[in-house]
Amino acid sequence: MKNATRFAGALLALGLPLLHSAAVQADCSGNCAGWESVGNYNGTNPNLPKTIPEGQKFQAAINKFSSSWKTDFAWKDNAAWERDFKTPSLGGIDNQYADDVDLVLFSGHGSSSGFYFGVNQDDLLVHYNDAYLGNKDLEWLIVDACQVLKNDSNKFNRWGWPVFKGLHYVFGYSSNTFDVDSRGEDFIKYAMDYGWRVRDAWINASIVSENGTTAAYMRADNGSTNTYNDHLWGVGSVSDDPVNPTTLYYLSWGT
Repeated sequence: MKNATRFAGALLALGLPLLHSAAVQADCSGNCAGWESVGNYNGTNPNLPKTIPEGQKFQAAINKFSSSWKTDFAWKDNAAWERDFKTPSLGGIDNQYADDVDLVLFSGHGSSSGFYFGVNQDDLLVHYNDAYLGNKDLEWLIVDACQVLKNDSNKFNRWGWPVFKGLHYVFGYSSNTFDVDSRGEDFIKYAMDYGWRVRDAWINASIVSENGTTAAYMRADNGSTNTYNDHLWGVGSVSDDPVNPTTLYYLSWGT
């Protein structure tokens, strides 16, 4: 049975104990992933009981299907911070977390403006103007949240041109979606165990997990790249990074 629909609600200023350290950590070497999930929103949004299990299953699938990949960070609830996805020039620390690995899963609430956290570190929303991704390492970002990739006339000016700085893909949803704990695990199974392209892995993971929603992805290329055929590292071909992309592509589909 499907539980709470993900949506963005009212935001409140919070002063809660911090479990997450902002101390500089060593760069992750090799094939690295990370995940952040918010289940307890401290009253700023309805709680989501399946987001943290999704992150845990995502990590377990990586351990099961690949000996060459490792999980570099796994933050949940009050230890999951907005600034882990924010560029350092704006006060963030994505160079230590989201942009220090190859693959990231976020699971929680979202809107077309971004995705939401339960504590103010530095604030509650990763806005598309906060995130410059791929200029250090990140290739693939999964945002399992409502409407971040909403299919409207402004989509490329939100999670497109401002965000893709070497990033290959953002996977997510155009519509509202449901609180489901299997999508991250399924993505890893299809991409690592089956050896599918990452685009096909997300398409299938979204379709088998629910129905009546609209999933999506956005990807970037420049004249010398081919992200369409990306696989995860160690599984198949991976494009060069589309630094200074000249073309953005968007695809959405019904589940």
